[in-house]
Amino acid sequence: MFIVVAGAIGAGKSTVTRIFSQISGFEPLYETVEGHPYLEKFYKDPPRWAFHTQVFFLYDRFNKHYATVQSKKDIIADRSIYEDAIFAKVLWKRGEMSEDEYVNTYKPHFELLTKILRPPDLLIYLRASLDTLIYRIAKRSRKMESGIPRDYLMTLNDSYEEWIGEYPHRKLIVETDDLDFTCDLHPDWFWLVEAIYNKVIHNDIPDRAIGLSGMKSRFPQSRLKNGKNLKEEIFATGKAMEEFPGVAQEFAFS
Repeated sequence: MFIVVAGAIGAGKSTVTRIFSQISGFEPLYETVEGHPYLEKFYKDPPRWAFHTQVFFLYDRFNKHYATVQSKKDIIADRSIYEDAIFAKVLWKRGEMSEDEYVNTYKPHFELLTKILRPPDLLIYLRASLDTLIYRIAKRSRKMESGIPRDYLMTLNDSYEEWIGEYPHRKLIVETDDLDFTCDLHPDWFWLVEAIYNKVIHNDIPDRAIGLSGMKSRFPQSRLKNGKNLKEEIFATGKAMEEFPGVAQEFAFS
């Protein structure tokens, strides 16, 4: 099985990938940050190195995605190839990639390569507000990310929201502003693992997760002790959907 974790810079993809792999036994697959030949140069001079950076990411992720599908292993990946086009489009809009670089070169290559690939079995989108992204980026203190402009992150996050709404394959959207996935013993992980499991095996449940605080406000903890109705409680289906019509159209895992 192939699962990918998607989200803007600072959403928590690497953390979720790492801890889920430890819990589940899935093999983790990380994006190439250390050892990327252009990334640090890009952060210092985006217009000069944007095209080089995106082309390297595109082919690196294509190779990893293709090899993963061929391996038939259980793998969870930090970021997907589909997200590459988001970054490239934002750079083009900001004038940091030219028309020839983005429209005439990058985009046709992206479209061709993604047609070749089988989509992942599940894409988990970690949704976060701009302030949350900025806080998490500052907290992890990566030197090359220290100068990322706020307006770039805002445009990137808005572009992610547009993209996930159009993503046509199986997906699970997780609201992460009030969640803590940094420790594998945190109770938030129980709900996330349960949500992933159910989303993989069921075709008839919604895509969106409303977050831990939303779940607790609607479903008292006492209702969750009975394992038999756990799926109903988490997914707002069956009796739970009738009793709580406010969440009838959205998937509540937390």
